[in-house]
Amino acid sequence: MDLSDRKKKILQAVIDEYIGTAEPVGSRAISKKENLGLSSATIRNEMADLEEMGYLIQPHTSAGRVPSDEGYRFYVNSLMQRYQLGVEAVSRLQEALESKVVQLEGMIKRAGALTSVLTDYTTFVTMPGSVSKIKKIDLVPLGYSAVMLIVVTLAVSSRVINADLTAEQCADIAAILNKHLAEKSADEISFSKIEEIQHETAEKTDLSVQLLISILHFVYETISSLDERDIYVNSAKSILSYPEYSDLGKARELLDFLEDKENLKLLAADENEDGVNARIGKENGVEVLNDCSLVTVNYALGDKKGGKLGVIGPKRMNYSKVFASLDVISKEIDKILKYYM
Repeated sequence: MDLSDRKKKILQAVIDEYIGTAEPVGSRAISKKENLGLSSATIRNEMADLEEMGYLIQPHTSAGRVPSDEGYRFYVNSLMQRYQLGVEAVSRLQEALESKVVQLEGMIKRAGALTSVLTDYTTFVTMPGSVSKIKKIDLVPLGYSAVMLIVVTLAVSSRVINADLTAEQCADIAAILNKHLAEKSADEISFSKIEEIQHETAEKTDLSVQLLISILHFVYETISSLDERDIYVNSAKSILSYPEYSDLGKARELLDFLEDKENLKLLAADENEDGVNARIGKENGVEVLNDCSLVTVNYALGDKKGGKLGVIGPKRMNYSKVFASLDVISKEIDKILKYYM
């Protein structure tokens, strides 16, 4: 069902208000602050409709409403106002980036730090590096409840795992793995790709989840060990300043996740994306990020792939400013590298 213009305006007003306050938004707050020309009762009815349609959530019976993942997604795709960095801010960015161009790694790291300063959120940036790809995966039954797992890249790596599998089962599992992972690099083995493998394996084989995880861990360990790409995080603890993470246990879980570079490499997968992209809440495919949004953009090294710049923050982040910041910084990186390289 398409949203009417009135519903779109009210949804935008609710999300803008919630981004600024982090408090559930009621109809009276919208009627007072937004020039909608609508009564509080009308706004309340429209908000109830938006809740029924899945765009808003009412956390408590007496509380106002907050956006759902679907609401944020509609906002980012259709309602978000264009944010433009000031000329002075862009000039400072150019100066700061160009001052580091004598060392590629220093300049890229600086871009990540500047993005964190601009947005007030946690950022990460991946460095350019050599990328290895999986050529083939084989499973060979050895008998005595053992299987040889073989991963072929530029070299051949193998490991014996404890598993009572027949030759036919090994062939079926290998076929699924090769279907999803052949010609993939470590950066392309995302959480969503792992979920696809898990679902298909569950449908077509009786392989246990624990054994599948062991196999995938070795595959990823093998390919990522050949990948020289590094990743840098800025202002990881900035997440603590947001009320969504006032619970120390929840905050610690997220910080632990961000400290593991392998987790971030999975988030940075898919370097074929164009422009600035957002993954909201459950779209990230990992439970610890259900209350977060991830906004990313790729940068290039001339005509070659470079790396990825990302921002992680609460779902109520200032998307407009984050999108504008990443767009400007990625274009400045591309321009500088194209000129100097």
